[in-house]
Amino acid sequence: MFNQKSSRRNFLQGAASLAACAAIHPAVSQSRFPSKPIILVVPFAPGGNVDIVARSLSVPLIRLVGQSVIIDNRAGGGGAVGTGAVARAEPDGHTLLVATPGQLGTLPEIIRLPYKADSLTPVALLSRTPVVVVVRANDARFKTAADFLKVAKAANQSVTVGHAGPGSPNHLALLQFEDSAKAQVNAVPYKGSGPALVDLMGGQIDAVVDQITSSTPHIKSGALRALIVLGPQGGGLLANVPTLAQLGLPVFDATTFVGLFVPRGAPAASVASLQDWAAKAVAQPEFSNVIRDLGSEPVGGTGAALQKLVSAEEALAAQMVKQGRLKSD
Repeated sequence: MFNQKSSRRNFLQGAASLAACAAIHPAVSQSRFPSKPIILVVPFAPGGNVDIVARSLSVPLIRLVGQSVIIDNRAGGGGAVGTGAVARAEPDGHTLLVATPGQLGTLPEIIRLPYKADSLTPVALLSRTPVVVVVRANDARFKTAADFLKVAKAANQSVTVGHAGPGSPNHLALLQFEDSAKAQVNAVPYKGSGPALVDLMGGQIDAVVDQITSSTPHIKSGALRALIVLGPQGGGLLANVPTLAQLGLPVFDATTFVGLFVPRGAPAASVASLQDWAAKAVAQPEFSNVIRDLGSEPVGGTGAALQKLVSAEEALAAQMVKQGRLKSD
């Protein structure tokens, strides 16, 4: 027999359950991270060390986060343009910066920027890479490191050396090399190592201070030759390339680190997830094999470890500014 009261009660209970589910569902959707594609901003032109690291990272990251990963090259100002874009981005964890500690440690010391060192939060270390001086393989003037040093020590700045932009790790490495070798070169800034290497191979400049990662393909092809390792012995392609110590020069270590950053204020849970995914991605062969084949080394490190490198870079830049080696606005 039909019971109108019972039926109405069941209907109201069901409607209440549906309403509760509808209220819960948006909250669950909003808490899911990532909820849209991840953007990796590279503050340099394509073809350089940072760009290669970012593109290699994106392959395993797509699988780990379950979203597409977009590479966004925003070159200019030694990395200031791209870094500033991320600093101003929505701090929801979906826009990240792949950069060196120099973009946060060095640039604020020398350029007026729309961001400060604490505008971004370090998430994870990704790689470390030896820095080298490379020349054209067919340049008869520089058959050895001694040949290059002899010309570079002349007081007429006759050697033109490219780097990835003001305040970039390559720039700092070049300044330290000049001090170590008591050399004077004509430093030429670019928007990344990629354009600098193109001009080197085209004969517009004489040498480039570069991370081995981006120079390796050109060394393997026979277009370029590594002359000096600006740090410890590199191994692999650099096994027979002399270091500063082997050349009898004062030693410094220009090894370049690349890390992952997010805008300050990103949710702690999202940052923790990104740190976990970054550590897993670095260990994947799609990343580690590519990086090692190019002479670099994958590094799994925390945001705290990356912050220490930023602080060290800041101290070095401040010293260079005080000595007049870097120009401050």
